[in-house]
Amino acid sequence: MRRFAVWTAALVLLAAAGSWWLGRPPASDLIFYGGPILTVNDQDQVVEALAVKNGVIVAVGRAADVLPHRTADTRLIDLQGRTLLPGFVAAHEHPTLTAVFRGAHDLSGFTHHSNAQVWAELKKAVADTDPGEWVYAGGLDAILVPDLQVPMREALDTLAPDNPVVLISQTLHSAWANSRAFKEAGITPETPDPGLGSYYERDANGEFTGFIAETRAMAPFVDGLRAPLGLVGRYGDTLDGYLSQGFTSVASLGYNLPPWMARLVALRDFHPRIRQFFYLVDSELKFLPERPDHDEAYFRVLGVKLWHDGSPYTGSMLTSVPYLDSSLGKTLGIQPGSHGAGMIVQDDLVERIRRYTAQGWQVAIHSQGDESNRQVTQAILKALPSDAVTRQVRLEHSVMLPPDLMPALAERGVSVSFHINHILYYGDALADSIIGRRAAQQVLPVRRAFELQMHPSLHADSPMFPTEGFSLMQTAITRKTSSGQTLNVAQAIDVKQALRAMTINGAWQLGIERQAGSLEVGKWADLQIVDRNPYAVAPGTLRSTKVLEVFVGGQPQFVSE
Repeated sequence: MRRFAVWTAALVLLAAAGSWWLGRPPASDLIFYGGPILTVNDQDQVVEALAVKNGVIVAVGRAADVLPHRTADTRLIDLQGRTLLPGFVAAHEHPTLTAVFRGAHDLSGFTHHSNAQVWAELKKAVADTDPGEWVYAGGLDAILVPDLQVPMREALDTLAPDNPVVLISQTLHSAWANSRAFKEAGITPETPDPGLGSYYERDANGEFTGFIAETRAMAPFVDGLRAPLGLVGRYGDTLDGYLSQGFTSVASLGYNLPPWMARLVALRDFHPRIRQFFYLVDSELKFLPERPDHDEAYFRVLGVKLWHDGSPYTGSMLTSVPYLDSSLGKTLGIQPGSHGAGMIVQDDLVERIRRYTAQGWQVAIHSQGDESNRQVTQAILKALPSDAVTRQVRLEHSVMLPPDLMPALAERGVSVSFHINHILYYGDALADSIIGRRAAQQVLPVRRAFELQMHPSLHADSPMFPTEGFSLMQTAITRKTSSGQTLNVAQAIDVKQALRAMTINGAWQLGIERQAGSLEVGKWADLQIVDRNPYAVAPGTLRSTKVLEVFVGGQPQFVSE
C-alpha cells in the first residue's frame, strides 16, 4: 500500500509538471504534396496539397495554391504517390481492457487454431506460474477454434490444483474459473447472482460449473489484472497500437483508467500522443465532472455508458427469435430456445437517459438484439423531447437493430456505432449456429443509417476484435464472412461512405467534427499516410492497406519500419 502511495504521488507530480503542455502542441510547419489527398469534406474532394502550421491545417487544394505557404521552417513531405487522409476516429473501443488483457496469457483464435494448441498454451501458463499465484488467460474462442473443448471447473481443478485460474472469452462477456479462483474471489454457493443477465452457472446439485456470465459476475475474478499501476506500460503500448493502425482519436466506452492516469500515460515527451474521449460506467461515476468540457483538445469525459443487453455468444443478447439448438451453442453455454435478457429495468433506463442528457452528458447504450433495441427505442422516445439536441444518445453495436425503428431514432438525433466485424469473424456462426440464417440476413443496417443521416460509425470493440480501420471498411462494403458468404448485402455501403464512417462520422459522434474527421482549413492536423488510395482499389483488398505514417496535431506519432 505504501509503495502504491509513493508511486501515485510521483505520477501526480509528473502530471502537474507536464500538464501545461497538454493544450500546447509544439510548432509544426508541414506541406504535403505529390500524391492524392482525400479530404473527406462534404464533397469528398481529392486535392493535390495540404499545409499545416502549429498543428492546424492552413491550406488545402491545388499545389500551386498551397506551396506558397512554405517558409524557411517548413518541412516538405513528398508523398511519392502515396495517399494522405484523415486519421481514423475509434468511436467505440476499450483501451484499458485491451491493456488489461495484454497482461493475460493469449488463448485467442487469432493466434491458436486448434484445441490442442489452446490447451498446450494454458498448461505452459500454469507451469510457469508459482503455486498460489493467479493464472489469467484471455481470448477463449469456440468460434474461431471450432474443436475447442471448453475447460469447466473440474477440468481446471485437475490442470491447476495449486493456482486460481480464470479464462476470459474473446467476447469479454463470459469466463471460466476453477474452484480455487471461486474461493479466492470470495464467491461461494450461497453468493447470490448479480442478476439481470449476469450469473454463476450451477449444476443440478447447486455446484458451480465454472461458467461465469457477463461482466458483473466476472468482476471479482479479474481484480488482479486491473491494478492501475500494473497497467501503465501496457496502456501506453495499447495507444501506440491504435496509432499504428491510423487512429488519432479513441473513444473509451467504459472500464477506464482513472482519467488523470490516462492523460498522464498518453504523454510522450510531455505531449499527448493521441486524443482520448471517455464514457464512464457506474463504478467510475466518481470521475464524472460537474459539467461537460468541450474545449480540451486531447482529453474529454463525454458521458456515461449503459448496458441494456449482453452478447449473442453467451446467449445474453436480448432477441425476439430463440437461440438455436446447436453444438456450438451448447459449447458457449447458450440455452436452446432462450431469448437472452435485459440488464436494466426499463423505468431506470428512462430516468437515467433523462437525467444525464439534461445535464449535458451523452448516454451510450449497449444494445445488440432486436428486442433490446425495441425496448431501448421506447425508453429514448419516452425520455427525450421531440426537439431533443442531437448526439445526446448513442446506440452501441446494434447488431440486430430493426430498420423500422430507425426513423424515430433519427428524429431524436440518435447516432449509431456498428460492430461491423461481427460479420467477418463470427457471421458464419451467427447464421448457422446461434440466431439462424433468416435473422442473420437482417444484421447491421449501416446503409439505412446513412440514408437517415444518423452519422453512423464503425468500430472493432477492442480487445474483442483487432482495431484495424481498413478491415472495418472492407466488411462494411463487402458484407462477407470469413467463409465468403454475405450477410444482409442490401445494407452494404460504398468506399466513400465507409471512409466517412471511420473519420468524420466518428468525429461527429464525439462532438469534434469542427476540429477533426476531415482535412479542411482550421481543423487539427490529425493525418495518416497510407500506401494506396482507398478510392482506387478493389474493395476486397482494402484490408491489406498499410499505414505508413501518422500525425496528431501535426506531430509524427507513428512511422512504419
